[in-house]
Amino acid sequence: MNDLQSRLTQEQLDAFHAGLMKDAYLYFGAHAAADTTRFTIWVPDVANVEVAFTGPESMVEEVFQMKQHPLDETIWDIQIPQKLTGYSYEYIIETRDGKKLRKSDPYAFEGELRPGTKSVVAAASKHKWSKTVLQQKKIQNNDHREKPMAIYELHIGTWKRNAEGGFLNYRELASKLIPYVLDMGFTHIEILPITEHPLDESWGYQTTGYFAPTSRYGTADDLKYFIAQCAENKIGLILDWVPGHFCVDEHALALFNGSPLYEDEREERGANPDWGTLNFDIQRGEVVSFLISSGHYWLNEFKFDGFRMDALVCLLFIPNREERPHNQEGTDFLRKLTNSLREFYPEVLLIAEDAWHYPKVTHEVSEGGVGFHYKWNFGWMRDTLDYMEIQPSERSEAHQKMNFSLVYQYEERYLLALSHDEVVNGRGSLLNKLPGTLDERFLQLRLLLGFWIAHPGKKLLFMGQEFGHFEEWEFKPELDWASLETEEHKKMADYTRDLLGFYKTEKALFELDDHPDGFSWIDADNNEQSVAAFIRRGFMPEDECIVVCNFSSRRYENFKVGVPKSTEYKKIFTSGNDAPKAVIGTFDDPYDDLPYSVEMDLPAFTMSIWKQKQDGSEA
Repeated sequence: MNDLQSRLTQEQLDAFHAGLMKDAYLYFGAHAAADTTRFTIWVPDVANVEVAFTGPESMVEEVFQMKQHPLDETIWDIQIPQKLTGYSYEYIIETRDGKKLRKSDPYAFEGELRPGTKSVVAAASKHKWSKTVLQQKKIQNNDHREKPMAIYELHIGTWKRNAEGGFLNYRELASKLIPYVLDMGFTHIEILPITEHPLDESWGYQTTGYFAPTSRYGTADDLKYFIAQCAENKIGLILDWVPGHFCVDEHALALFNGSPLYEDEREERGANPDWGTLNFDIQRGEVVSFLISSGHYWLNEFKFDGFRMDALVCLLFIPNREERPHNQEGTDFLRKLTNSLREFYPEVLLIAEDAWHYPKVTHEVSEGGVGFHYKWNFGWMRDTLDYMEIQPSERSEAHQKMNFSLVYQYEERYLLALSHDEVVNGRGSLLNKLPGTLDERFLQLRLLLGFWIAHPGKKLLFMGQEFGHFEEWEFKPELDWASLETEEHKKMADYTRDLLGFYKTEKALFELDDHPDGFSWIDADNNEQSVAAFIRRGFMPEDECIVVCNFSSRRYENFKVGVPKSTEYKKIFTSGNDAPKAVIGTFDDPYDDLPYSVEMDLPAFTMSIWKQKQDGSEA
């Protein structure tokens, strides 16, 4: 009896084919032991399968015939009496019609650095997770709905480069990124996909290796070191993960046995022409086991604190249909996936990319939901950015774009993402979306981020926007860190740091994010003056804050705002260049359907936050 037979039981095989296996990576792929290496692959309906491997110091390829598993003819395996750690390998698959395909291993733990496309037999991990890190992983996201969350989204390859212009490895990244994130005040990091991929320009979203961290940035143990360093500094780490579609490159999953296997063979569901990718066949149990096992692998082996799942529109809606009908197959798969991950990793956050109008994405599966904790609010992002791009003199005609999000805010639990999607492909950076002079654009960027912080919902900001990156993001150069030597960009970075620090201390801005009691409008409809005023609340009455945003280019003196209490209000934060602190008294003059009112100076392009002054102390 070979090693595979002794480990992979009929019950496990049944689970694999039924889409119920969560740890398929333990059985499939390449596994090196003391003096043997085992190769196992699922590939049905083929004439023959061989494994070809080449040593690190050799140019000679050795080819070994694989055999069908006695219990399952769709599974091919071989044990080679040699430890092949570090060897590159691929499978040679002969189709029924005699065509030979060379394929990388879907379950490989390592791949060659591009342009190489072969898999690599990975060495056993030497990393040991400390008790401190494991404990932090359990509590990192405790009570996340009632805590501040400000996520720094970044692409590792272009955040910073080394002195030679090459990629930072994960260890170098830890030494540079973590102090930066701590200094700026972000609570979490979200990294664009690091699953192996052949093309830098895809940013990692066109994946070939669902169990392999890309070799661009180092080894799996290097990645674990970075993850551990984040935990030791109490920074949550979220992985952008792509469960819906995959790369078309012929060396990988596409037409794996010469015909559709991992991809859906139905014409309207099979491909995404806009992205150049293929959609998984989630009706095939083996593919579901593959994807669920990939999710479990990254959480179990690397201890990420959460997933942001990309491109859910091709799972929740039938692809390539303009009417966007709901996709029951995709929804059922996502429910199975979120149920499985939440059962085994209850401390981990599951975040959905925008899913259009699909209902109950962030509701429990038991309640008819899809099972995510948060959903990106693309509606808010696009409406807000569309509004901010309009010339100030014309914003009165589009005022509803700024206030519309509160109509649906409490239908889901939202994350307000100012993400990479909006600063690429000709869209311009946040700074350069905005109209006016350079000074006016910086004022409006500060206003935009102030409104983002004050609006209900958790927060995400793409790298570079925190200091007003001038150019839109590109996939090759590092961020323009030299711009921080100029006064304007340095002041912008200082402002973002102050804003995030303020956000984390003001409970009204996060404790009731997903509850209607945490927000009420004072005036949502002042389109003539392009001003919005609202109240944010926490659990305690004394945490209540008044937020006033002037989106116009005009300064308003003695601007009247309704308030709920007869007291003195202290300005505790402003995005403008005006005095950061001021105290105003109330009038017994009802206004904005509230029993009292105040008058304040309201500079152009400014957000200010006011709070009841505490008796005998500062607010």
